[in-house]
Amino acid sequence: MNITDTRDRTWSPQVVMLTALLHIGVLYAVAVAFKVVPPPLEQIDDAPLVIASYTPPPPPPPQTDPVDLKRPEYQQRIPRPAPMPITVQPSPLPPVAVPQTEGTPSIDVSQPIPEQPTMRTAIHYPAFAEQQQIEGKVTLAITIMPDGSVRDVRVVNAAPRGVFEDSAIQSVAHWRYKPSGVIRTNVIVQIDFVLS
Repeated sequence: MNITDTRDRTWSPQVVMLTALLHIGVLYAVAVAFKVVPPPLEQIDDAPLVIASYTPPPPPPPQTDPVDLKRPEYQQRIPRPAPMPITVQPSPLPPVAVPQTEGTPSIDVSQPIPEQPTMRTAIHYPAFAEQQQIEGKVTLAITIMPDGSVRDVRVVNAAPRGVFEDSAIQSVAHWRYKPSGVIRTNVIVQIDFVLS
């Protein structure tokens, strides 16, 4: 028999369909035997009839047009509480005990001195006072050491009280004057807080 010879076909469409059904039946039987596919359910005639009712959900609320909110041009400021008043009265200029170094004289000035500090730090204007447009002045008494550094910063007077004292003390404590070789006590310094 030659390869090129044609063989008679004995496969009819009925044979193909029967073979396919047979294979499907065998595969289904194997699947049921190995519990891959559950067996068919038996219909019970005496079972009660269950009727499921479906209630549709309520309709959504009507959509309103979103309001176009614009940011206001000016924001309202919330006022801050007023500063606590100082209950301790400033004391007059008492004599200050300054540690004496050997051979260093001490002078009680008790008034402003004509010389200006060689280095002064910027005075911080309190934010609350700036917002409330408050101006004032603080009078301090300081001690200038022989090397020009500042010690013993004390408040002599302040108007208004409880607003500018901390800013004035923190700034003046870092000032430096020209070295004089003497300790000058009770040097008066007045700081004006003015809004420009």
